[in-house]
Amino acid sequence: MFYLNKKMKEYGTIRVSIVGLGLMGGSLLDQLLRLEGFRPTIVAARDKDRIINKLKKLNISENDFVFTNDIVEAISAYERNLIIATTNLELSTMRIFSDCVCDATGSVELGCNITLRALKNKVHVVSLNVEMDATVGPILRKIARENNVVYSGSYGDEPGAIMELYEFAKFSGFEVLHLGKGKNNILNNFATNEMLENEALKKGLSPRMLTSFVDGTNTMIELNAVCNATGFKPDVVGCHFIESTPKDLVDNFKLKEDGGVFNKTGTVDFVKGIHPGVFAIVRPTSEVMEYEMKFLQMGEGPNFSIYRPYHLTSIETPISIAKAVVLEDSSITPIENAPFAETVAVAKRDIKAGEKIDGIGSDMVFGTLVDVEKSNSENLVPIGLITNETIAKENIKKGVLICYNMIELDYKSKVVKLRKEQNNLTN
Repeated sequence: MFYLNKKMKEYGTIRVSIVGLGLMGGSLLDQLLRLEGFRPTIVAARDKDRIINKLKKLNISENDFVFTNDIVEAISAYERNLIIATTNLELSTMRIFSDCVCDATGSVELGCNITLRALKNKVHVVSLNVEMDATVGPILRKIARENNVVYSGSYGDEPGAIMELYEFAKFSGFEVLHLGKGKNNILNNFATNEMLENEALKKGLSPRMLTSFVDGTNTMIELNAVCNATGFKPDVVGCHFIESTPKDLVDNFKLKEDGGVFNKTGTVDFVKGIHPGVFAIVRPTSEVMEYEMKFLQMGEGPNFSIYRPYHLTSIETPISIAKAVVLEDSSITPIENAPFAETVAVAKRDIKAGEKIDGIGSDMVFGTLVDVEKSNSENLVPIGLITNETIAKENIKKGVLICYNMIELDYKSKVVKLRKEQNNLTN
């Protein structure tokens, strides 16, 4: 971290655009205003009133920002060291204003448009939009490399926190057997917005966002990002969803041949009872390492758990921004041009032919994690490709994994176009 601080001082002020001013985007803005070496230049969202209200809530004086959608006015505000507030999302992706764009929208389609523009403008991207990453992360990473910039997920998001453990364990010489995260709420694949409306309001979330958590889609997508960054895969469709304490993780991640439930190593999974933590199950690669782990009271071996009892969401994002800009390094990103796993769509209810199908967080579908071999062989649809213009071509029964031949995608959609390009890539 001292090295990163040193490189930041050599680089100078890091200019950051933030797109999306929900809980994560707003928190990140507040933090960057207080941290040395960062300058939030642009805050962007689709609704002007929401932007203004958020800035007021963060106690940002009207003298410290200018709302404009005009580039000339934006340049003038930038030169006067004012924050540019805008609904013109294109401004946030311009190199003249930013070294790095942070996408905190949570929208796959919007995220694709922002990220593509930024990368092609040679602006680094640190994304809190794991929904987008799980769907088209591999091609975005390729486009970033072609433009000599970084496309990265964020530390603090659970995939980034898991990746920290994975890189630490690999660098230290361990064999990594399993990776995973906790889940703090119930799992109900068939949860609806109406069922969760009151709880969502109490938590300050939209019912749609909370639905994507409870129905498991968000967890599947986060683990999907880990798969694509490591080559790991789910052991079974949808993972096992084990109940455990941190102390008992090793015992609960045994192979079948050792009395457990896992068919293989190299898997991801999620656990009830360890939230907000993340973990890696590792094995020392020598007798000396194993002895020392026992000596350090890390367990009885031969496997051990490395557990991090927290992830701090956007609070850790500045580390990823600095890594991207001054070290040109990603915190987490796909390692190949094709995914290792897919979060595919499953019908929450019977869907009739001709109906428009809504996607992540809706009352119509949820996402479940499968390895890419199953997804390809059964022609399954990643949930991130389902927009509100997707149409059912036939009747689809509740609980059915949705195949491409069952639906008509919105081929005008940016994410659908990008995914088609990704499918044609070779490593």
